[in-house]
Amino acid sequence: MGSSTFSSKTGWATSPNELALLLERLKRKGQAILDLSVSNPTQVSFKYLHPTLFEAFGKTKNLVYEPDPHGLKDARRSIQDYYAEKGISLSKDQIFLTANTSEAYSFVFRLLTVPGDTLLAPQPSYPILDYLADLHDLKLLRYPLDEARNWQTDHGFFQNLDWKKIRVLLVVHPNNPSGNYVSENDQRMIEAFSKELSIPVIADEVFFDYTLKEKFQPKSFAGSENILTFTLSGISKVLGLPQMKLSWIIVSGPEEARKEAIRRLEIISDTYLSVSTPIQHALPDWMEKREAIQHEILTRLGNNLKKLRALSAGQNQVKVYEPEGGWVAVLELPDHRSDEAWALEILQREKVLVHPGYFFDFEKSPYLVLSLLTREDIFEEGVRKLIHSVSE
Repeated sequence: MGSSTFSSKTGWATSPNELALLLERLKRKGQAILDLSVSNPTQVSFKYLHPTLFEAFGKTKNLVYEPDPHGLKDARRSIQDYYAEKGISLSKDQIFLTANTSEAYSFVFRLLTVPGDTLLAPQPSYPILDYLADLHDLKLLRYPLDEARNWQTDHGFFQNLDWKKIRVLLVVHPNNPSGNYVSENDQRMIEAFSKELSIPVIADEVFFDYTLKEKFQPKSFAGSENILTFTLSGISKVLGLPQMKLSWIIVSGPEEARKEAIRRLEIISDTYLSVSTPIQHALPDWMEKREAIQHEILTRLGNNLKKLRALSAGQNQVKVYEPEGGWVAVLELPDHRSDEAWALEILQREKVLVHPGYFFDFEKSPYLVLSLLTREDIFEEGVRKLIHSVSE
């Protein structure tokens, strides 16, 4: 079939990049790789991943189908309890269950936009946002995060922006990969722009629980009362269970706008009804395990971050940015090579795999992104080799 058979918006470049090709060659040779890029918690030896999780499926009510566009009430009640612990009171009607966060984005984009509208999103951030914007015929405009201010929002950019072009404002809280939460000062600024210009906010809070800064308590957008806000999260990160496919949308804001958004989302969600009944019935049981699961993950993240600090101390070639939250750490390397060139050299010489910064749309180079989820022994050995390679 010719290219004209397919939608032009799906004509993405799919050829493997140099890093992927090198990795494939090394694996074909049987070379062991220290993977510091892994973001899948089910592949890094956590103890919470135990067959007892399946006990939650053994309920006779799983044999009955009772569709609800919001999701089953018991599942939503467990999400209410989750936010109540954060000091946020929600009604069940404010909650919509989806199969994953990408679907949650899709529902909200369908609710708020028409083809050609512009989505304002942070830079650096998820590469998946480009694909989601393309699939919904949206233009993606990036607003820069200021490296010198711990990756906070560039206020000057907001003040000089032509807001007539903007339909939706997206925040990632904490940002992935830079690891910063949106500060309360920036939240106030965003709220002021949003309220004045009637621009809804989407708050991606999938990593919200994973604070890496001692005694730091970020503020969730789910409690917003003054602006129409859609807060996204799910068990992929909250419970470290990406394979179980359950996320949610929290609708908050002024009563009239909130009620109208809920009314419309009910129709969108009822059209799909994508979350399976057994997963919804299992959610309350799994949420009871949340504290233990997150403790195990946070312990891994914290130990790896401490090791990264220790191994990078006393040298001036690798700068470690201190993340406030999330599952990754960002390194800045000497600028006589691009981040891709550094990643290729480190993989070739040391057999250590890392993400080059351009994967996350960093404006400058060179940055590398390391996963703090990595098994601790692998992480330590990989970081030692990385720093040795850069120092030479």
